[in-house]
Amino acid sequence: MTTHGGQETPEVEEWSWAQQPGCLPLSRHIFTKWLSKQGVFYLKEEATLLFSEILTNAIKIPSPDGLTLSRWLLYPNKLRVEVMDWSAEAPWVQDPGPWAEEGRGILIVHLIANSWGYEHRTFLHPKGEGFVPGKYVWFELSR
Repeated sequence: MTTHGGQETPEVEEWSWAQQPGCLPLSRHIFTKWLSKQGVFYLKEEATLLFSEILTNAIKIPSPDGLTLSRWLLYPNKLRVEVMDWSAEAPWVQDPGPWAEEGRGILIVHLIANSWGYEHRTFLHPKGEGFVPGKYVWFELSR
């Protein structure tokens, strides 16, 4: 980490993922390698689970270029992970019931993360065709 204007700037990594379930094992592998390289491998299990949950939700939402962006930010006191999607609909904690096969992702994030949320954003269309509503879903884990 570097200091800029008296404040620590985070180590940042960005990856774009193909919007298909096959990207998930690769994304988890690359993410855990990055955590190790940053010296926070002890966050591996929790952080990888939460990253996988919000990325899984995001790749289900079609984007104009077929990609989903993730950003990993490591601060002195926390890890923040953000995943962009092309829906303005807010994520919410569901009670899927014991037999449901889906619907637990945000619940898991809510239970494990120190904090989580979303930020509505407007993104430039990748093909320059105006702006598109969307959001970043994020979580934070203390170091």
